[in-house]
Amino acid sequence: MKSIISIHFDGPIAANHTVQLRTFSKTLEHIQTAIDRAYLDIKYGEIWKNARLKDDDYPHTEFLLHQTREGGFIADLFGNRKDSDELVSRIYDAVMPAYEQAQAPRLEEQPKLVELAEARRKHFKNGAQQPIPYIQLINNPDQQQTRAYGDRSIVKEFDQIASAIRARDRDGSVVEFDFYAGKAFPKLTFDANISTNFHNVVSVKTLGDPVELKITLRALDSANGGISRAKAMNRLSKKEFNLHIHTDRGFGSLKKYLKKRNPPEFTIVACPILEYGAFDPLAGDMYFIAITQGNEDDAILEA
Repeated sequence: MKSIISIHFDGPIAANHTVQLRTFSKTLEHIQTAIDRAYLDIKYGEIWKNARLKDDDYPHTEFLLHQTREGGFIADLFGNRKDSDELVSRIYDAVMPAYEQAQAPRLEEQPKLVELAEARRKHFKNGAQQPIPYIQLINNPDQQQTRAYGDRSIVKEFDQIASAIRARDRDGSVVEFDFYAGKAFPKLTFDANISTNFHNVVSVKTLGDPVELKITLRALDSANGGISRAKAMNRLSKKEFNLHIHTDRGFGSLKKYLKKRNPPEFTIVACPILEYGAFDPLAGDMYFIAITQGNEDDAILEA
């Protein structure tokens, strides 16, 4: 039997067995992206920010849309390749844990990132927590974070599909997903409550342990009392990333390193921002903690 992903809209969202073109087209786009991300994750054993298919990857990610069925509004996507089962299984394995968490009666409230960043800054300044070298993060990546990044790249697509249910003000609409890959997996049903909880689960952010890395600054933007941001170039990965700055002193300490021509290289301590437990070590966003090494006439530590 072929690999199958079935999408079933029911309730007012599928009145008269029809669905808005915008809703359906976006749903198909997000499903295809989830398929693509699953393929890349399987092929390379990991996935990274802005990863794209190569020309010879496209045949492996082809699914066919058959004629829609009534019973609400049902669309069946069929994969004909021998590796299609693995793609469907990878997608289900990514979505199911978040779906199970979304069924909890009440989700725990998470601390704010700025509070976590300030705690990390104080711990570092007091010597209670030492950063790991960035090269260690690359050479010995946390396998849970690597797996989580692949999961997150898939579940965020289903979160976008479920947003169509969240937007309907609890009118009884649902979207259901059935998966078949050599066997039938349990149905996933997203009503208003599950859709909202699912979003809360997959968008949870926290901070990882501090990392020491060399950077140059590309841009610096003050938030006037909020969280300021910088565009920084990671000198080892050669990738640009967003650096969040939560203190005025931290923002001020970075100003001297912003140069239009030949920006100076310097070393900072920063904490990775984990979203749904995931972080891209090459270009993921980070929270600034301190400068540990700058020019010869600079202070050794500014926190």
